[in-house]
Amino acid sequence: MAQDIEICSFLMGSHKTNKIIEWMKSNPNEKYIYVIPNLSELEDTEDTPSRVLSIGFETPEVDKENKTKSESLYSKLVLGANIACTHALYKMLSKKHLELIRQQNYIIVADEEVSLINVYEQASSADLVSLLNDNKVEISEEDGLVKWVADDIVSEPYKDTKHKHHRFYVHITNENIYTTRCTKKNGVYDNAFMVSQITKELVSCAKRLIIITYLFKGSVLDAFLRLKGFNTVKFEDIGIVEAPLQDVVSRIKLLPYDNKLSKCKLSSSWWKGADASDIKTINNYIRRVSEKEGFESNLVMWTCPSDRVKGAGKSKVKNFINPVGYTKDKAGDTLWLGCSVRATNKYSHKKLAIHCFDRYPHVAIESYLLDYGIKIDKEVFAITELLQWCFRGNIRVDGGTMTLAIASKRMYDLYLKWTKGGFKDEF
Repeated sequence: MAQDIEICSFLMGSHKTNKIIEWMKSNPNEKYIYVIPNLSELEDTEDTPSRVLSIGFETPEVDKENKTKSESLYSKLVLGANIACTHALYKMLSKKHLELIRQQNYIIVADEEVSLINVYEQASSADLVSLLNDNKVEISEEDGLVKWVADDIVSEPYKDTKHKHHRFYVHITNENIYTTRCTKKNGVYDNAFMVSQITKELVSCAKRLIIITYLFKGSVLDAFLRLKGFNTVKFEDIGIVEAPLQDVVSRIKLLPYDNKLSKCKLSSSWWKGADASDIKTINNYIRRVSEKEGFESNLVMWTCPSDRVKGAGKSKVKNFINPVGYTKDKAGDTLWLGCSVRATNKYSHKKLAIHCFDRYPHVAIESYLLDYGIKIDKEVFAITELLQWCFRGNIRVDGGTMTLAIASKRMYDLYLKWTKGGFKDEF
């Protein structure tokens, strides 16, 4: 099965998705699973017919015979149907799903990078340390896998669904939990970051795994695949002629950096500690840019951490980003667009993009990978996050244009570096 992971890495706007859908259509003897971030892109309506459903793909649905979408997907695998599903459902596939994918020789095409490694937040570091010190778990020296080693008598209480650590126990026994290297002080384990990972078989079960992305090298997914021993090669089965970078850059009007924001670092830690004055500064910036550029509110999108957007995050902060006149459009839809939104045409009418977030890999994921000798390129991570977000707007349309305002000096400088050809994928 797949040992070489094939990467289709081209600039946004290169029609990668259209080309690969045409490629699948022209190779009907193969079986495909097409994986996409958002369910909305799989919805088939009279106004916006789904590109992939139009060529005979099926989506898992709950019905009388299938109580969950996972069951529905399994039924379709048995029949050898071509299937379209979301990243979230793909990551939930069980061993029986993976075995069917292997038996049926499916090709998996993932539109945008699938997040195969995430921060684990359903238990604390203290919970893990307690289990370590009680000799109920141990950690693999090879990759930090947390293994349950307690005997049946000790384990029995954790099997009770009412036990406070039942879910943690299940995730450990399913081999989903990994940790940074743990050290001992005076014979007792200290602290550690935890991450959750998808089983390696989710990557290797297919006949071929093709990932559609941009600037793959140095990304979190690249780091994960290297850690797991996979080789990556360039996917070249479709004829994509990437537009010259300057043709794309010329359609994006970059506004000058606003020196009034020089004291605003805009990183995650800065946002967590931002006071009322800081929030007012960003609110005024978004409003000032929007009014100066003269776009109607429905053509504006802006981003910051969800915790600072009322109703979007779980934080209990008191001060939110709600620029007067530019919080919602006339239809009542929010102008805030999460920085991790991917693979959707829903916002392609947006002409002004205001980015207010200095992006870094999560410290737990970065620390874990570094502990096992794998490095993420922080600059590649940041510029990819910025560009993917910006390309949700009108720039993704043929001939479309955007005005871009970047509040973070670091992100602004990285964007300038990108415009000069400073970031390239090399295989």
